[in-house]
Amino acid sequence: MPVTDAEADAAFERLARFGHIVLAVSGGPDSMALMVLAAEWRARSKSPAPSISVATVDHGLRSEARFEAEQVGAAARRLDLPHTVLTWEDVKPQTGVPMAAREARYRLLDEHARGFAAGSVAVATAHHLDDQAETFAMRLQRGAGIDGLSGMRTERLIAETSPVILARPLLGFGKARLVATVAARGIAYVEDPTNADDRFERTRVRSALSNFHDAGLSPQALATSARRLGDARDALVYAEERFIASLALSFGNEIFATLDRRAFDDGPAYLRQKVLAGLIARYGGDSPEPRLSEIEALAAHLQRDGKAAATLGGAMISGGPRFIRIWREAGRLDQTAIELRPGAVRVWDSRFVLRWSAETGDRGSQGSVITVKPLGLAAYRAILPRLRGRQLPPARASAALPSFWAGEQFVAAPSLAPFALVGAEPLDPAEFNLTPLAAGTF
Repeated sequence: MPVTDAEADAAFERLARFGHIVLAVSGGPDSMALMVLAAEWRARSKSPAPSISVATVDHGLRSEARFEAEQVGAAARRLDLPHTVLTWEDVKPQTGVPMAAREARYRLLDEHARGFAAGSVAVATAHHLDDQAETFAMRLQRGAGIDGLSGMRTERLIAETSPVILARPLLGFGKARLVATVAARGIAYVEDPTNADDRFERTRVRSALSNFHDAGLSPQALATSARRLGDARDALVYAEERFIASLALSFGNEIFATLDRRAFDDGPAYLRQKVLAGLIARYGGDSPEPRLSEIEALAAHLQRDGKAAATLGGAMISGGPRFIRIWREAGRLDQTAIELRPGAVRVWDSRFVLRWSAETGDRGSQGSVITVKPLGLAAYRAILPRLRGRQLPPARASAALPSFWAGEQFVAAPSLAPFALVGAEPLDPAEFNLTPLAAGTF
């Protein structure tokens, strides 16, 4: 049965608040259904509707892709929708092509969407109920927790640093209904042959699910489980916010985090794991993200042992009777000094943004070269006389901070400036600026 007008109006209702919507249309039946349903919804709307455009990504992986993109453009024009082809021009990887193509697709769509002058912009994709079921099965195969099994959201940011919303208005409809929708209107579409290539995980999962369907485990059932787990995830987010509020969590000028041990131990295992994962992400810098099983083991270790120390994901975790502290593990840092030029902006260890405004000082005029590297224990001990003796951050946490150098001469460690003695030589000269990225969930 094709998607009805009433169903389409309900599906697109949340998108009415945007100033502009970019429809991501590949030419397949799902995305062609998205395009025609969105165009009809806008035409029926009695209130001011967003402007709509269409974008097709040509990944450059098949010779037919450009022709198919042009066919989408012709169909879009018949619906009075402007169309743009976005081309992935980077060198293609030898392995992991589907993931790389997905990342490139969202990056190109994000960059394109940001070019619209509308106050709020969404990119709408044609993900549907069967996609949700396949995603659930793929994540279940990897042993995912609630976050993974809750499936695709109807809306999220397209990228962490982007204002553009990624919307999936068709998640409630099965693929067969979308195919019926375009067939009822006589709209032509293409089938990507890679969708039948069993070298790709999603194709294999799709084939396996067809067998499960015969046994009574339908895509509708899997998608329903994903939706309900999404509701559970939202409830856990609510509980997590209140759990974090009970921890007296502080961030020590982004040198180290401290939380109340008793409040932490009183929390349920899942929330303790979430807090640890977020803090490790914040202080672990460029280190690879730890596996869920490693987070679980760490949380159990802290719960079991009154005094504990561990390293995970590039972070050092120290548990005592009153507090748990987390900071960057200095031994995991890249010790290579990076050059910082006047006016340049550099991201250091995915934790800090560095700037050198040479015009505010005299080093630039002298032609000095400024480098940035981890402070290290030796340099930390050398500047200790310039610091207050009480309530200093852990020495090993300080050793993992960025420091500025002119040749072999120490110049600045801005993160330690709040701990400097009054009257001592400043640790943060005005020409050097360091801004924490504070990446993570807190």
